[in-house]
Amino acid sequence: MPEVARKDGADTVTSPDGGPNCGPATFHSDKGSGDVFANSIGIVRDGDKMESHGDGNNNCAPHAPTLSSFSGTVFVNGKGCGRKGDDYSSHTLSSGSGNVFAGG
Repeated sequence: MPEVARKDGADTVTSPDGGPNCGPATFHSDKGSGDVFANSIGIVRDGDKMESHGDGNNNCAPHAPTLSSFSGTVFVNGKGCGRKGDDYSSHTLSSGSGNVFAGG
């Protein structure tokens, strides 16, 4: 089972935007639950945004995609739970809790 993703920059997001045009290749999870936690950090859910990135220069408009893939069987506040390997559009969660997991 994949590791549960957490907010507030606790987990990383790999971005296809990385490089000289839009900043680094790694960003962070940002938004998530305020009352359901993994390792004392709110869990990322369906529709929560990742860290905003892009400076409006070099064809990289500022953007903060929302979580678009998530568990279909584990819910946090009625929303699908985000896990390592899930996507914010084409930006992929590349880390998660080392000891809290969610399937399907």
